[in-house]
Amino acid sequence: SHRLKDWLKPKPCGTFHQLHQLSSPPFRMLNSRQWALLGLLASSPCASQPQQRAEIHKDAVSVSVASDVCPAGGGHPVHLLQREQRLNRATHEQMRVVNGLSSSGQAYAAAASGGAAPPATQTPAAKAQTTTPSPTGLTMNTEGDLTVFVSALMTNVVTMAGMIGVFMMLRVHYPIMYSNNVLQGFAPSKPDLAARFSWIKASLSATQQGHIDSIGLDRAMLLHFPVVCMKVCAVVGGPMLFILGPLHAFFGGHAAGQDHMSYLSAGNVEKGSWLYLIYPAIAWGVVYAVTRIAYGEQERFIKLRWKWLQGVEPMRACTVLVSGIPEEWQSSAKLTEFFQKLFPGDKVAEAYCTRDTSELCAVRQKLKDAKQGLYEAGAMKAKDPSKPPQVKDGWFGAHVDAEAHYKALVSDLEPKVAASRKAIVEASGTLGPRGFHCSTGFVTFRTRADAEMAKRMIDISSDKDEWVIDEPPEPSDVLWGDLMQDPTAEAGRHVLGYSLVAGLYFAYMPLVIGLTNVAEVIDLGPLQSFWAGIAPSFGITFMVSFLPSFIIWIFKLFFTLRAEAWAQHRLQNWYFWFQVVFVVLAAAVGHNCREFTAGLVQNPLSLPEQLATTLPSSTHFYMNFIMVQWGTHTTNMLRYVNLSKYLSFSLLYKEDEAADKAEPEDQEYYGIGSRSARWTTNMVIGIVYGTLSPPMYILTFMNFALTSLLYGYLIPFAETKKPDLGGVLFVSQLRHLHHALIIYVVLMTGIAMHRASHIAPAVVSGLALIYISSALKRFDKHFSWERLPFQELMSDEGRASDAKIAKRADTASYRQPELQEGS
Repeated sequence: SHRLKDWLKPKPCGTFHQLHQLSSPPFRMLNSRQWALLGLLASSPCASQPQQRAEIHKDAVSVSVASDVCPAGGGHPVHLLQREQRLNRATHEQMRVVNGLSSSGQAYAAAASGGAAPPATQTPAAKAQTTTPSPTGLTMNTEGDLTVFVSALMTNVVTMAGMIGVFMMLRVHYPIMYSNNVLQGFAPSKPDLAARFSWIKASLSATQQGHIDSIGLDRAMLLHFPVVCMKVCAVVGGPMLFILGPLHAFFGGHAAGQDHMSYLSAGNVEKGSWLYLIYPAIAWGVVYAVTRIAYGEQERFIKLRWKWLQGVEPMRACTVLVSGIPEEWQSSAKLTEFFQKLFPGDKVAEAYCTRDTSELCAVRQKLKDAKQGLYEAGAMKAKDPSKPPQVKDGWFGAHVDAEAHYKALVSDLEPKVAASRKAIVEASGTLGPRGFHCSTGFVTFRTRADAEMAKRMIDISSDKDEWVIDEPPEPSDVLWGDLMQDPTAEAGRHVLGYSLVAGLYFAYMPLVIGLTNVAEVIDLGPLQSFWAGIAPSFGITFMVSFLPSFIIWIFKLFFTLRAEAWAQHRLQNWYFWFQVVFVVLAAAVGHNCREFTAGLVQNPLSLPEQLATTLPSSTHFYMNFIMVQWGTHTTNMLRYVNLSKYLSFSLLYKEDEAADKAEPEDQEYYGIGSRSARWTTNMVIGIVYGTLSPPMYILTFMNFALTSLLYGYLIPFAETKKPDLGGVLFVSQLRHLHHALIIYVVLMTGIAMHRASHIAPAVVSGLALIYISSALKRFDKHFSWERLPFQELMSDEGRASDAKIAKRADTASYRQPELQEGS
């Protein structure tokens, strides 16, 4: 502010031109509000002549628009893209001509002229130089981007080829890490593990039913989602590329100038062009096509869902999860009695009330760690008897023999575990918390029909929080610790959890900028040249990598998830919306998420214009963003984290044990929840920016083709099988495509308002929001997919499934493993 004050002091007219230079130190730091202060200069002695006043007004408005369109902070890039851009562009070229005024540009014009803001069409176009890349790395469209894009494309292709070559080599040398499902016998097919290219045929030849049988419906539908996206790209992107693209190029008015990469894009269309009159028809066509595809996929999914429900393990099919059990019914015997009264006639097979084993679990975990330490100490001693391993006896204790230390620890903990287990078992007859009973449990019926009837009972008690019946997770996936939580403190935990999520939302960009600034002041001496290429993207790289972890940590600490698979579903939904804000809408959000959100809350109707004045100028960045995903997919094929863990554990454990300890991959970032959110985000980018830049559909199609090929081998053949919710995450992906259409229509409406010659195209485009809302409501209400309909239970397939259930011989059960003897 002091430096700005010095610049605002009256100066001779001969030095006034310095105020127009964006490269001047104080102007790099100004935001749109501070630019408005410069309107005072229009009434200074230096601007007394009308010609000078007009020149100041023109340049300052252009700078203000540039500040809004390309603010000091931007969005959410991939660090590989940043490094490629820095390698291929030594300095930023001039920003392309800014057509029209943003809202703050109009505000400045009013202040500078002393009256109302002039119409946007009367503002002369001006060019402004871009400054140093922001810590977020988002760049606006500019001349020379085509050269950068081609160079980045070549770099990515070479990188992908190298990564795939390394993967093929590792797959042959370490089949237990890259083809373990083939060795275990439940992969969709049996490719030759010694042939380097056999994985391609295995991936392409696998069928959807083969995926369902081997890895479950959830991951089978995850692998089907790229096929859905390719269909969208083909149906919508074909007309965009071959009709709209040429119209932009030949009839747009050549507004892009020397920005060759924008010739097929909306950036080549001048304001007031007749092409904006056909944009509403294009918007309606995209909305109709995507919703029709989503509806068709949902109808096909329901048939697979019903078949999956009929084939669920007998124990899970006949069991319900009960929460909100009143204290007077909190015991296994009383729970059985209650449901026998609801379902008379020996229909209840068993009931189990969750026990509070928190203290037992803590001691049991210590015992487990001690046994593992004892095993590792023995293995290290056997490997080199002359150097027995040592360990510290406490934080400040002396070093002692590790094997003797862990033996003593095991001997001390085993009686404590047995005593704690015995106390809980002996208190089974005491109701409520005094008997270590909780307010949750499981009830298993003898037939699936009775279980389905129980799931539909919603008025068991006048208190809606009592006797709540839900679908159970897989027995091996139950988070028993969540089922032990005190329901009276649930509301407080939720408030705290949502507060932390909101804090993460508002702190995201400040953390990115802060971490980047810290990284850039670090001097690594001889390694500084290497660090200099990483430091500018350190903040965004850190946040991109750890955002899923932050989200899942918050929800595991403050919410009742009950199962790991449900945690993945929760992660998918929240991670997706973070991606929408900080990736898809990065150019509009800028570096100040708080101001963006506050402005949106205060004036929601400003969103169309805000998107229209920012997103069209960032299409080149998103084309590079989608292209960089190709390299990310090939890198994931290496499974380098799992391989490193396997090689480390192999020093102490047998091959099979080392492989078990190296699995699974990090479920916070590589789990189905994060993958579903990221893949959907890529398709959202294609939909939102596809009309603005039709070549985006080509890149998006190629991205999902590569995704289908690579993950078509990685998930069914290499990664371990995970718990299954039966396609729940796929339904969320289809819903998110509807949400993408809302963003798309708001953007198209804003473009019509901002660039068309009259308001009619904006009105026609905006009406599509009504259609999308109706389609989304129908999508949620029309399709009954979560539970098996009774008519399906009564069908031949349903009766056959019940016959199998009657002969069941389940080994799994809904009982806490820590209470089992020998566990």
